Amino acid sequence: MKPSKPSASMQSRLPSMDMRTYDTQRGATLIEVLVAIVILAVALFGMAGLTSSAVKYNQFSRMRATGLSLVADYAERARANIAGFADYAYTTAYNPSSRSAATSDPTAAPTTCQVDTSTPATPINTCGSAIATYDQSQWLTNVANRLPGGTAYVTTELTPAPPGVNGLPATRVLNIWLIWSAIQEDEDFAQKQICPSGANISNLPAVNCMYFRITL
Repeated sequence: MKPSKPSASMQSRLPSMDMRTYDTQRGATLIEVLVAIVILAVALFGMAGLTSSAVKYNQFSRMRATGLSLVADYAERARANIAGFADYAYTTAYNPSSRSAATSDPTAAPTTCQVDTSTPATPINTCGSAIATYDQSQWLTNVANRLPGGTAYVTTELTPAPPGVNGLPATRVLNIWLIWSAIQEDEDFAQKQICPSGANISNLPAVNCMYFRITL
């Protein structure tokens, strides 16, 4: 028995044998991949620049905080030794220091001096200069150990009280420049302050300075 042929209506519903089907391509082309890589690279370079700037600013902030601590220490020493105020000046030309580890205080003890206040009208104090020399030596050691290549340049100002004004003490001012060695930065990032001319700093771009003016 022969199989029956499909009807005409059924034949119209069946796909033609001559029709060809093509699969739709999916995924990214090479150009799209390259564009994505370029965009990602630009974003990463931007993030790297921001991270580098943040690290530099954090380092400068840390140096600033260290400098404030050192200057406050020196000002308190000078305030406690008004008799030797003028000897707290340090105007030696710039010479980068080096850190040193010591098991004991490397500062020499103050020289022998005398303080006698048994006669209030005529007190005797010969320790001003000796204590100032000791304070300065010890403080410069701290600066060298806490700042890279750190040293300082200090000047003093003494302004007497106006004539005719009783009970007003003289005005004493410390001008302190903290100086340390640093990696040379781009000009746009530089936050350094003007260094003192008396320090005779030759390699200025590699040196940072912080200036403080303190009235005692």
